Amino acid sequence: MIYLDNAATTKPCAAAIDAFVKTAESFGNPSSLHRLGLEAEKIIKSAKKTLSDIIGCKPDRIFFTSGGTESNNLAILGSAAKSRRRHIIISAVEHPSVLEPAASLEANGWKVDRVGVDGDGRVKLDELEELISAETALVSIMHVNNETGTVQPVEEIRQLINKKADGALFHIDAVQGFCKVPLSIKRADPDFMSISSHKINGFKGTGALYIKDIKTISPIFFGGGQQSSLRSGTENVGGIAAFAAAAAEHKDFNNTRVVELRRSLMKSVIDKIPAVKYNGAADGFSPYILNLSFKGIKSEILLHSLESEGIYVSTGSACSSHKPMPSHVLAAMGCTADEISGAVRFSFDSGIDETDITKTVDVLSEKVGEIRKYMR
Repeated sequence: MIYLDNAATTKPCAAAIDAFVKTAESFGNPSSLHRLGLEAEKIIKSAKKTLSDIIGCKPDRIFFTSGGTESNNLAILGSAAKSRRRHIIISAVEHPSVLEPAASLEANGWKVDRVGVDGDGRVKLDELEELISAETALVSIMHVNNETGTVQPVEEIRQLINKKADGALFHIDAVQGFCKVPLSIKRADPDFMSISSHKINGFKGTGALYIKDIKTISPIFFGGGQQSSLRSGTENVGGIAAFAAAAAEHKDFNNTRVVELRRSLMKSVIDKIPAVKYNGAADGFSPYILNLSFKGIKSEILLHSLESEGIYVSTGSACSSHKPMPSHVLAAMGCTADEISGAVRFSFDSGIDETDITKTVDVLSEKVGEIRKYMR
């Protein structure tokens, strides 16, 4: 098996599995006052310390959630509930877990602006500057795009917010970039930042939200008052421990090998297969994601053809893969209908090697030729 769908989810690493298994010995509720509860609470505190060291913040700024979707919803809806302003700005290429909360606010009377992107998928800063006003409550822009890997200029965006709207908040969806593409929390200075465990070889069902100041956000659901009453519910101790263990494995951002694998796949495909277009930025991109359009081909057909040979790729965001809709990301970038229809996302992890790349290119060349011949 050659698994090239790591932007959708990653295989749990040994450190994460080991950390999860060890929590079975400390199975108490972290809110309980007896020994087992205190042991579970200690695990959570240790995980917060690990993540906060990587992010560059204090441990009490980390709030655990069920994943990136909940973190994004909490940041957007929670800050909206606290704000007297009624204007939010997002980009046209955000993840559905940002697009949908924004649409919900819009349906309830908020003004929502969706800033456009250029052909590389990068936010148009001049357009964003025009949209930011004294009425802007929140700007929510992702760090790394989940379909193309384009890195957004989050530091420059922070500067624009400071320049145009004193008191406006900044949310970064860092789910695809955390522990993969360096981000300086000091320079980007987000008020909220979303991260997720299963994108970095942890388990599904665990994420976190960095919150600069808890006074700027309200809870979006209620219960037992855990995590400073901001995110009620018994914490997923095993998932949290695994998250921290996986993050610790990634913390040095040593992605040189992944850079070479991505470059090799892209060059080999473009050299060997005609009518292939790269979708993304020429520079300022995540080495973990590569989006290519195979013209004259339906990507779903190619996906299943590759799967029959044990090669797993994606046609786009896994969170919307069952919806019969074209990619809103590629459409915003100005791709044609044919390019969008034939787009395939390859996403990498440390388990891939050059032999896998060679086989993938060989199979791709064969399958693309067969499909194009059939579709004529």
